[in-house]
Amino acid sequence: MARLAVAVVVCCYHVLCPAAVTSFIQQRHKTTNIHASHLYTTTIIATPQPHDENGTIISSSNIVPDEDIVAMNIKMHQDAVKKSENTFYGFYPDGFTEFNVDMSPSNWTSYSVDKVLSTTNPVAPTATNIWDTFLQLDKRIVPPPFQSTDLAKTSQTPIITRDECSNIISECENHFYGWGSSNERYGTPSNRVGYMLPLENLSFTYTFINFELLPRLFPAISLAFSESLTINPENLRLGGCRVVKYDAADGHVELGMHRDGLLVTANIALNDLDEYEGGGTIVEGLKEPIRLPIGNALLHPGDVKHGGNAITSGVRYALVCFIFDTTIVPHEKYCQDRMKADVDAAMAIPIDDAARLEERVRLLNSATKHCADAYKFGKLSCGDGGSCDDGYEEIVRSFGSRYQTTI
Repeated sequence: MARLAVAVVVCCYHVLCPAAVTSFIQQRHKTTNIHASHLYTTTIIATPQPHDENGTIISSSNIVPDEDIVAMNIKMHQDAVKKSENTFYGFYPDGFTEFNVDMSPSNWTSYSVDKVLSTTNPVAPTATNIWDTFLQLDKRIVPPPFQSTDLAKTSQTPIITRDECSNIISECENHFYGWGSSNERYGTPSNRVGYMLPLENLSFTYTFINFELLPRLFPAISLAFSESLTINPENLRLGGCRVVKYDAADGHVELGMHRDGLLVTANIALNDLDEYEGGGTIVEGLKEPIRLPIGNALLHPGDVKHGGNAITSGVRYALVCFIFDTTIVPHEKYCQDRMKADVDAAMAIPIDDAARLEERVRLLNSATKHCADAYKFGKLSCGDGGSCDDGYEEIVRSFGSRYQTTI
């Protein structure tokens, strides 16, 4: 039973979060109103859900999730909003009410791919096709509700001035503790992954981002994706921010392909293109990396797979911001977060600790259920117009029969 649960969770998680499952496998062997068209199945927190004359909730989605799971996800989202507002003091109780539209880029270049895998009408799962359905989700290049032209957006004018870029770099280079060591990330070994400093560790940059950049960035995001989403800039929040450095002389030159998970990622160039060779951001679906002039911004949906292209000489600096919306609850993500927490807890139990075997099985079974919930919120367990269940038994049968002996 324990092996079955491990296999189910690992295989589900491998599709939903490849980097984490790689770590899991390595550790295992070492020890031996609702808008369903949004990127995530979403809940507008402040708006009561409409009901028909029989009292049934009206929704454009055929997903009927358990009420306790929805409530749990909403609570997690509210906690994320509070954490953001407590961490980045530029947010006031009612959010931003004034924006610097004069410094906010109004013209954007859109990038698209020739073919995007459609998940509009996913096949209802069976014990033999769930793996293929999960792969279909992972192969989405541009996730809904973003359109094919939303793969990436680049500003045609700077969002940060040259002097502001220089000030950010200067603070980082003169940081008391320096850039610090790097850990392996997204398959890139520690001796090659780029350096980074989180915004919380900085002073000038911390203040600048909160009071100067975000009032420019939030309306820019709203405008850039206006054809796909109706985003009120006042509802946007900063989920995290970091300054990244790639240095060819030190060998720290790249970052592997990954997904960020929040609604939108903003990547802003902090130095000139002639200061390094190579580099830029690799975006899945594009033939060439995107290289930005100093101060210009790249926006892309957080779930678009991307990475830092290796530089071959010089030094490259970038500012990366992760943005989410207070009114959009990423249910699928929060289910995955709980799944990862259970997997991590199971990993912490020594494999030869017989006394805690039952606890390990319980954690892995719980993780499997969270995986099934994520599957449901991904709208993959429902045919077009069909009813929806949690998919748990189908996942167990499908993954268990194929992968119970892989670990």
